[in-house]
Amino acid sequence: MDQEVIKPDKQPKGSVQAFSQFGCFLAAAGATLLTFCLVGVATVASVWAFSKMLGLPDVIIEGLLAAAAIPVLMATVWVAGRSWHVEQRLAQGFDIDTPVFKTAYYWRKQA
Repeated sequence: MDQEVIKPDKQPKGSVQAFSQFGCFLAAAGATLLTFCLVGVATVASVWAFSKMLGLPDVIIEGLLAAAAIPVLMATVWVAGRSWHVEQRLAQGFDIDTPVFKTAYYWRKQA
């Protein structure tokens, strides 16, 4: 079964994406808030369900929830830095690079 690839006669004009600092901030803030909410809700639901399944008292559940907030905040801080880094690279016309999974990596000044 032979299928012909249809190509346009003329290449469309290339367009330049207009990036601003405010637009980059909004995109990075949106990704950060989405991560915080989704990871936070998943963590709270998991801790609560596991604690109720074991029949733990409410005081221990609250302590576990406080302890579970640490990885949620770490993930949120990393996503905030990474999303800002990616938005800046895209604004400069570069491609997205390989992520580095260290919490404060994107918050340090890159030379």
